[in-house]
Order: sequence, then structure tokens, then C-alpha cells
Amino acid sequence: MIKDDVIAGEFTEEIDASDADIRRLALSFIQEAWEDGLSHGIDSTALAHAALFSAMMDLVSLYGEDAVSKFAEELPQRVERGDYSLERRLH
Repeated sequence: MIKDDVIAGEFTEEIDASDADIRRLALSFIQEAWEDGLSHGIDSTALAHAALFSAMMDLVSLYGEDAVSKFAEELPQRVERGDYSLERRLH
């Protein structure tokens, strides 16, 4: 479910969406914030570090340090496999 607040919270509608739809929507929000940061003169490396830090903080608070550490161990293989390449399609 996605909650869609319309007109300053006067109306809230719940929308059924698949996990893939939710991930695409989340990515679009992140990309919009990224573009906003770039337009304000923040370089992409600083944005990347801030985004990774924020994501890791959130994951640790949700799943704990051990689980996130195990997840992070798999990152080199995922990068090499192309999971984070621009040509990759989201699923």
C-alpha cells in the first residue's frame, strides 16, 4: 500500500501497488532529490556518500548491524554483476 496525501493532507487515498512499483516510485523520489542537490551545487560524490550513509543508517535501525554487515559483504559481487549499472532494468 502507498498512501497518497492530496491537498495538504485533506484527503488520503491508499493505492495498491506491487513491490516493483513501490521501488520504482522510491527511486524516482531519490532521483528527484539528487537532481535538486546537483542544481544547488552539491557534487555527485557528496550526494552519493550522504545517500549511502542515510541508507545504511536506516537499514541498521531496521535490521541490526549483523544483518546489514552480511548484506554489505555481498555488495562487491553485486557491483561486478552489474546490479547498479545504468543499463540494468529494475524488477
